[in-house]
Amino acid sequence: MTRTPATPRSPLAFVGRAGRAARALTTAASALALCVGALLAAPAPAHADDTITTQDYFSYYKLDQARAKGYTGKGVTIAMIDGPVDTSAPELAGANITDKSRCTVNSDNKSKTHGTAIASLLVSKNYGFLPDATLYSYQTTFRDQQRSADCNPETGTALDELGALINFAINDGAQIITISIAAGQIDAKFEPILNAALSRAINQGIIVVTGMGNTSTDNDGASYASRNGTVGVSAINLDGSFALDYSSFGDSVTTAAFGGPIKARDYDTGQIRDTSGTSIATPIVAASLALARQMAGRNIESAPAAAHTHRFKPPTCVEQPHGLRSRQPRCTHQYGPLSVS
Repeated sequence: MTRTPATPRSPLAFVGRAGRAARALTTAASALALCVGALLAAPAPAHADDTITTQDYFSYYKLDQARAKGYTGKGVTIAMIDGPVDTSAPELAGANITDKSRCTVNSDNKSKTHGTAIASLLVSKNYGFLPDATLYSYQTTFRDQQRSADCNPETGTALDELGALINFAINDGAQIITISIAAGQIDAKFEPILNAALSRAINQGIIVVTGMGNTSTDNDGASYASRNGTVGVSAINLDGSFALDYSSFGDSVTTAAFGGPIKARDYDTGQIRDTSGTSIATPIVAASLALARQMAGRNIESAPAAAHTHRFKPPTCVEQPHGLRSRQPRCTHQYGPLSVS
């Protein structure tokens, strides 16, 4: 991931209507015991399985209980900005997915692996957080890929850039947008469009969730989470400990979620592989917010007040003044997974 400057924002701040929505929905997601660009860490060796039937996080987040209570994402529209989704994958059979991309992106197998894994986590009937939700996918061009001429990059409004895709998702009726891509991939000339799109999302109460990255360092300067109106996500392990071996951290983190390993279909090898990253935690948080939206209905401010987000100091942290960088989280970075007492 290439580091590039990003617009700073106040630590852990929520702004405007989207901020109030995020606060309320985060609380509601906690009540459900539900809660890191491409932001996937390097995959582990492949398995021999042909079909993915479950994931470790399914029991961790008690998704069977959520489904039994009718919390399946029904009536919620969530958007993902990522690589292409292979809707023919067996894990996505019966899922309600529509590709809303506005131009042709010449994607490779790596981005297809990434996009399909994120979509499966969200809406797989077997192990998705939101098996009954509507998922809109928007393909973006990654740094090592080529956009087609119909994306019109020379006009200043490329149809596959992040700001344009956020605007399209808003126009299409998405209520929550999840982004698991690295901030360093945006062209500087499109920064104004991105900033305006995020402001629009804030004004319309649409929550944008983004991962911190996989540098194992304070990554505020190279994550979209540093921008106003976004929910920044770091990763934890199944035992609740901070995933210090890969997860980035920083003052822009809002919460954390399980970052893997999960099983993902590898389109380079045709096998199932284990992978981890903040790319995984990000849609988990977005999906949890979607479930909270379903639970609370349109009145998202009515989320249960008794629930809360546990805050904890990272298990390995250093005391240091604000602004100094380290390969360990500062002890002032106190955040944790969404949970319920």
